[in-house]
Amino acid sequence: MSQAAHIFKELDEQKIRPFYLIVGEEPFQTSEITSRIKNHFIKTESEASFSYECFDGETGKAEQLLASLEMLPGLFDGPDTLRLIRCDRFDKFSASALEILKPYFENPSPSSVFLILANKLDKRKSWVKAVQQKGVIVEVDEPYDRDWPRWQGYFEKKCGKKIESPAWEKLVEFSGKKLSLVWQEVQKAATYVGNRSVIAQIDVNELLSTSIRGDVFQFAEDVIAKRKFPAMKGFEALQLEGESEIKILSILVRQFRLVERCQKLMKQGIRDPKIL
Repeated sequence: MSQAAHIFKELDEQKIRPFYLIVGEEPFQTSEITSRIKNHFIKTESEASFSYECFDGETGKAEQLLASLEMLPGLFDGPDTLRLIRCDRFDKFSASALEILKPYFENPSPSSVFLILANKLDKRKSWVKAVQQKGVIVEVDEPYDRDWPRWQGYFEKKCGKKIESPAWEKLVEFSGKKLSLVWQEVQKAATYVGNRSVIAQIDVNELLSTSIRGDVFQFAEDVIAKRKFPAMKGFEALQLEGESEIKILSILVRQFRLVERCQKLMKQGIRDPKIL
């Protein structure tokens, strides 16, 4: 995340750019970067109500986006107040929509910060050249093999645990070298070790040795019994096997209804297992 680290450093130094463009489909880095940018500009829910807007390049209208970007500060806004405008799937905007937005890229508002997300990028476009000159572009992809050791420290800081190198390597391999899946496994490992400060190789071995075969009824029992960790593992296994979320939910509801029915019968003094 060297490009992202550059953004974070500039934000800490209060060096604000009019454009931040994130290109790519890797979800973990996208979430980390956008959250960091948003948290820098938007501190409270009230600020979010007035100073933060989201648009979508596939379903939104360029005219509305432009109006939001050019909106002047309110009567009660301070001189340094900045509005954060986010647009997902910006690359889905049509050529005519980009033509409407072209003047803004040439002359951005000093009171707005434009956070742009795009899956793909055509560097020949005039708006891309404007962002290159006045803003920052970050490309997010899955790490190369040589990059994974550097990610270990990032995840250790994020989960608040030290991860032994063999444990880290196994988590990465098990997750198919996908950042978002690695983070899920790190979270589970951190939960598994509890108050211990180190995630050891033996912890990961025990964690991953659990059968990943999903059992929807066992999952329902774990949920009802409030067995958090087995329930979390069971739900993941069911998802990996492609079980319908509607089916899982319906079975959960049915199990809760059965428990409720048994409780009512027991309150009436009925103890016969055949009836219950």
